[in-house]
Amino acid sequence: MSLIDRRFLSVYDFGTLAVLGALLGIGVILVASASDGQQLELAQRQAVWVVAGLALALVISFIDYRNLTDNGYLLWGGVIVLLVAVLFFGPVIKGARSWIRFGGFGLQPSELAKIAAIVALARLFSDRDPRPFGLRQMVMPSVLVAVPVLLIALQPDMGTAATFLPILAIIAFAAGLRYGTIGWLAGGALAVTPLWYMTLHDYQQRRLTSFWNPDADPQGDGYQLIQSKIAVGSGGLSGKGLFSGSQSQLNFLPEQENDFIMALLGEELGFIGVLAVLVLYFILISRILRGAYIARDRAGAFLCAGVGGLLTFHLVVNVGMIIGFVPITGIPLPLLSYGGSSALATCIAVGLVVSVRSRRFLV
Repeated sequence: MSLIDRRFLSVYDFGTLAVLGALLGIGVILVASASDGQQLELAQRQAVWVVAGLALALVISFIDYRNLTDNGYLLWGGVIVLLVAVLFFGPVIKGARSWIRFGGFGLQPSELAKIAAIVALARLFSDRDPRPFGLRQMVMPSVLVAVPVLLIALQPDMGTAATFLPILAIIAFAAGLRYGTIGWLAGGALAVTPLWYMTLHDYQQRRLTSFWNPDADPQGDGYQLIQSKIAVGSGGLSGKGLFSGSQSQLNFLPEQENDFIMALLGEELGFIGVLAVLVLYFILISRILRGAYIARDRAGAFLCAGVGGLLTFHLVVNVGMIIGFVPITGIPLPLLSYGGSSALATCIAVGLVVSVRSRRFLV
């Protein structure tokens, strides 16, 4: 074994991979709990995706992240081709055209697009002057994000499209975007929000506003939130036990294996279980953001910042969604919610972070 190999393994970031594996394992258990006898296949599929995702994270971590950022624009272009192909050839599932089928497997390119956007933005900002910059220098980064956002919005999948904005925001902030420019951009976003709202379909508008007063339509748009609150509240301190939640096991809780898996966790393992999982997320995100601080170069720092911003956004929005603090937007909880594409994409992202953290002392 070479000196570089020994040095690499001596500083290899096993801790981040361990936390990743713990959250993925908990996710498989919760998906199994959300599945009745007919749907137990979901947990088996998720277990396969988890094993594949961990293997992929391990492989990515041993690849020098600079090889990926150097080809960031090429990766971005490849994902854009997939997003265009989805609009023409993807099957319509739940009213959206978001998937590409390969035999018996399905791929959601929008999940890979998040990673490609992070890598491309890391390449773009790392090539620029490190001095603070303003609005003019945000044109190209905005284009890199706007193209996949538009294609994903056409599917339509507005929840996933929205996840690209925190990626751009945190990487731009880490790269030195001036505070004054941040204020102008935030003000502009607030100003166009009513116009954006008017472009939505009626059902999309109702989903965004039903969280204010779900009791106004308890059997319609407010049903998911009402059942989610009942599930979380009934769990109490220690929960009702795995596979024993009344809301989940009797299928009162919609999308319990996906968007509302945290509500299932609250019912079956209670406040203690939710707190334990949130602590694991806190540890994972802290290690990712710490990676941005200790990275050997700007590209590595921006990769970690983008991944940390993405996971934080997903976590805050999903948890806020199940307790009625934010609108129900269909944003899943990464690593816990059912979904192969999401699990693989998140594992790739964390694998990149491990690559950055493990190479901080290497030339």
